[in-house]
Amino acid sequence: MIPSLGIDTPVVPVTWKIVNEGGQTYSVWQVADYAAGWHVTSALPGQPGNTVISGHHNIKGEVFRYLADIEEGAEIDIYVGSTLYRYYVEQKMIVKEKGEPLEVRQQNARWIGPTDDIRLTLITCWPYTNNTHRVIVVAKPRP
Repeated sequence: MIPSLGIDTPVVPVTWKIVNEGGQTYSVWQVADYAAGWHVTSALPGQPGNTVISGHHNIKGEVFRYLADIEEGAEIDIYVGSTLYRYYVEQKMIVKEKGEPLEVRQQNARWIGPTDDIRLTLITCWPYTNNTHRVIVVAKPRP
């Protein structure tokens, strides 16, 4: 739930697929339809590490349609059963992805990698009429 954006969506586990592009093989995360997707190799909410959740912004439910509008300090709530994990947005970035060399895309992907701290990272595409960029939102536990 992101109250400031009116987002309230279920979260389901997602995995990845192997892609071969330009002679290079790499993994691409699946994106859930009509829900947000928790990357199964990322941390569980509230646990040490990076909890990564992605969602579509312009198709199949548009669960993260307005994620690019989030502001620093905004509240993000995640329920696991009846347990609430409350986060606040520490930073938001929009990075170019489409047409970028593999090295740039790998640098962008560092945001969904493991971390030592407790954090939540939300990912979607941007802008609404295209998918050339990624919106990356990093949130930390609310004290």
